[in-house]
Amino acid sequence: MIAFAVALAAVLAGPPAPAGSAGGTGGGGAAAAATGPGYVVMDLPAIKRALKGSHGHAVLVHFWATWCGPCLEELPEIEKLAHEAKGRGFEILSISLDDPERAGARVTKVLTQVAPSLTRSIARVGDADTFIGSFDGRWEGSIPALFAYDAEGQLRGSIIGEATRRDLDDLVGRALKVTARRRPAH
Repeated sequence: MIAFAVALAAVLAGPPAPAGSAGGTGGGGAAAAATGPGYVVMDLPAIKRALKGSHGHAVLVHFWATWCGPCLEELPEIEKLAHEAKGRGFEILSISLDDPERAGARVTKVLTQVAPSLTRSIARVGDADTFIGSFDGRWEGSIPALFAYDAEGQLRGSIIGEATRRDLDDLVGRALKVTARRRPAH
């Protein structure tokens, strides 16, 4: 988890947004991640860079929101999974789909109380169709949603809607299985 946090911090430390900007995708597709008190706002390119910076780990991307009842019910299970991630070779990138301009404090409060190990990230969606389609062409945008990527960044499975612990373990297992097969023997 530490390596992923460092990689995420490096991705987010790109060039500063112009004064008065909230870190949008202004000219040239520059890094579009901005920080608020206790959270980071990430656009699609920043999320993709964070995935590429996973340093050979499988990554579970978790989309949720504070206004989503099933998401809030699922957060404690995702938190438990995050604690186990360190020893299993995968990372969790948890991203709220709340409005970053209005809900940052609420996202921070929920995560502090319920899931303190999860990344405090809020998506700046931009074009919803492009954003949604870039994770899985079958995803229509409903949440909670989880996407498992192997160490090479290939999608290995997804869960749309509420997930049981067994569902989560199966999803992570698919990404880890491929990742383990690709690692060279020592």
